[in-house]
This record gives sequence, C-alpha cells and structure tokens, in this order.
Amino acid sequence: MTTRPVVSTLDSTRLEPLLSSSWTDAPVLRLRSLMESARKVAPRRVPPDVVTMNSRVRVRYPGEDESEALELTFPDAGGLSVLSPLGAALLGAREGESVECAGGRVSRRVLVERIEYQPERERHFDR
Repeated sequence: MTTRPVVSTLDSTRLEPLLSSSWTDAPVLRLRSLMESARKVAPRRVPPDVVTMNSRVRVRYPGEDESEALELTFPDAGGLSVLSPLGAALLGAREGESVECAGGRVSRRVLVERIEYQPERERHFDR
C-alpha cells in the first residue's frame, strides 16, 4: 500500500505561484501532481523523516559508494532547485525511500539515506 506524500501547508503556499505558471516541463508537472495528491499538514505536524523545502538531505545513487548532500531549494536560491528532476522527486519523500528521478530520456532511482536538516523539525518556519 502506498501512503500519500506529506507536504507542509507553508511549502504548498510558497510553491503555488511556481506551479500556477504555464510551464509544462516534467518536473513542474510532477510537482503539480504531488500537490494534488499530497496530504497537506501544518508545518508543526510534518513528520521529521519527510523531505521539505530547504531540507538538507543525503542521497545515494545505485552502485555508488559515496552519498551526496543536497539542499532542496526554491529556484535561484543556489541549492538543488525543486524545479529540477531530482528536486521534484525529493519533495515529500521520506528517509529510507527510493525515488525515481526522470530527466530527459533517462530515469534513475535515488535513495534518500537521511535528512540532515529539516526546517520544520527545528521549528525554523521562516526558511
């Protein structure tokens, strides 16, 4: 059984202007679909193992020895943009979950090893 992804109401509100644009590339369509299906909860109620905006996560690609630390950000903020294929796949994912990142004709799975920082867990609601 698949559980519905969880997204904070704050992230949903902040992402809405991006998703209401006329962009139709795959990551935007994926985010729109996520927002339609997600269970939206108050920031204080977001489980600590869910990737949210401005979370720092450690991911591992299949077959690679080293993991990579990434920060999920809004476009132009200098981290991994939520509008990138990997960024769109990570939002709402949980620690230990493997997500599919589709970019162009290539698709690959990425394991969310752990969340090193989640603003909601730390009560940093201004991030």
